[in-house]
Amino acid sequence: MEREQATGLTKVKLALRQPVAGRPCFELRCNLAKLGSVRVASTLDGQVARIWFISTSLQKATF
Repeated sequence: MEREQATGLTKVKLALRQPVAGRPCFELRCNLAKLGSVRVASTLDGQVARIWFISTSLQKATF
């Protein structure tokens, strides 16, 4: 997440107020060209990123 912020991908933000597996959960919205736009939720534990959710629905209610 720090690298995303450093490279200007400012769409990374806190996804939930409650921790997931003891870690803050972040979300990133991105456009994957032919696959379309997606929302990805993940936690970061040192050098390990865990993906918890991937959706093509950008509605946060789905999240």
